[in-house]
Amino acid sequence: MEPRAATNSLERALTLLDIVAREGEGLTNAEISRRMGMAPSSCSYILSRLEREGYVRRDKGTGRYQIGLRLVELAYGALRTIGHRPIVEPALHRLVEKTRLTALIAVWVRGRAVVVDKVESPESIKVDVDLGYTLYAHSSALGKVLLAYRTLDEFNQFVKEHGLPRRTARTITSKVGLLQELETVRLREYASSNEEEFAGGRAVAAPIVDGFGKVCAAVSGAGPSVHAIWKCSEDAIRCVKAAAREISRRWSG
Repeated sequence: MEPRAATNSLERALTLLDIVAREGEGLTNAEISRRMGMAPSSCSYILSRLEREGYVRRDKGTGRYQIGLRLVELAYGALRTIGHRPIVEPALHRLVEKTRLTALIAVWVRGRAVVVDKVESPESIKVDVDLGYTLYAHSSALGKVLLAYRTLDEFNQFVKEHGLPRRTARTITSKVGLLQELETVRLREYASSNEEEFAGGRAVAAPIVDGFGKVCAAVSGAGPSVHAIWKCSEDAIRCVKAAAREISRRWSG
């Protein structure tokens, strides 16, 4: 989608941030300037200001710009303002206590599952996912849940914009195969990812429903694929679904 013409510095900066946010892999200055329809030198100036303030970050190896932590902090502050943490964190702590997995909450942002809350597992092996981390929707448990409840038109647009890149040898890269997987997610009311997003990682996720009956977020328990709980994965599934129901109830009440 082409951005509308920006007429001043603020609008250019906001348009630029919108463009960068749509690309999980990041964009170079040349790619951004081409999409903005402006000179690379002018684009570079805006990027340098945004980078200095933490709104974007530049990978020194690839030269690509991605959304910075400052925007994540602002988004997280908005969640705190509406009472997000008191609603979800008691359930997350109970989930961690029962499963010893890392508990995560994610929301749908432009075709990705963005982590907005986390309670770490007490185990020595941690899940290397921080607040603001973007998970691929077709390969992560959280992403599958959030994608499963989009419309068919939204699903087709997602595939068109993001494709189905292979994250590991187990990633579903077939559109038909993914549709079948998402149908199973809706039927069972949970999703799983067994080394599909990260080699050696496994997760189970369930939908969180708001007061209007709409899936607004997802909760998961994640950990290494060798974690003891996976010997009886039904235990993890039961605990994650219970957390999702508790959060949904508190969110709606």
